Amino acid sequence: MFKSKRYDDETLKHLQEVQIMIFKDFIKICEENDLDYYVYGGTLLGTIRHGGFIPWDDDIDVIMFRKEFDKLNKIMETNLDEKYDFYNCLNEKTYFYTFARLTLKGTLFEEWWANQVEYIPNIFIDIFILDNIPNNKIKRFFHMTTSFLLNQFTMYSYIKYENFSKLKKNIQQIAYYLLKILPISPQKIKEKCIKSYEKYKDIECSHVCDFPAMCQMPIYDKKDWLPIKKAKFESIEFNIPNNPDKILSRIYGDYMKLPPKESRFRPSPEKIDFGKY
Repeated sequence: MFKSKRYDDETLKHLQEVQIMIFKDFIKICEENDLDYYVYGGTLLGTIRHGGFIPWDDDIDVIMFRKEFDKLNKIMETNLDEKYDFYNCLNEKTYFYTFARLTLKGTLFEEWWANQVEYIPNIFIDIFILDNIPNNKIKRFFHMTTSFLLNQFTMYSYIKYENFSKLKKNIQQIAYYLLKILPISPQKIKEKCIKSYEKYKDIECSHVCDFPAMCQMPIYDKKDWLPIKKAKFESIEFNIPNNPDKILSRIYGDYMKLPPKESRFRPSPEKIDFGKY
């Protein structure tokens, strides 16, 4: 079983400060282009429970509706500068996540899979996407099952998992090698995955899903997101969902309850380099 390394306090604090800088730049891009976003996941939890970062958290999560994300994607394709890269699974050959990352050039955040990709993994913020799902429950089941499988195939077609239990590792590696011999390229799998995610984007739906959230694939009621509210995180004012309690309860259950002390940490990457930051 993989053994996680822990951050020292100084490194974690520095990382959080750099991510705040990236987040401020992301907010500026959204405000200049009239794009709606929300803080999400651990960042939303930190906002509500801690008034800032969860003390042991090491990243910032935001989320957008698919149509807003598509606008952001087009903007980033033509407006990237010397400071940032913007990765999604269709614009970088070996990027295997189906959410996006805004990454800071000249830095390094090397996770266990870094030697299996062809790009340099930088310090980042995660950008998740809310996709419409059909109101009909039977259609929803088949749509979500298809999207889940394509999400898994997208990751397995690039990455061999070494850092899990023996059973899980064996299952994932069988899928990895099976995908290598099938007559379909990893890029085609990616394209089919995103096409599945956004199948209902132009159809009026009452619920949305965060498909890239691995096995959890949380379903949300759209009315819990709109209209946008404002909140403070560290030194920043930003957007949060209209009903953060519903969102956080869906992800974490009793989210105001702190985890046991032995679980209050995030594993550090293999290597981290802040460059000039």
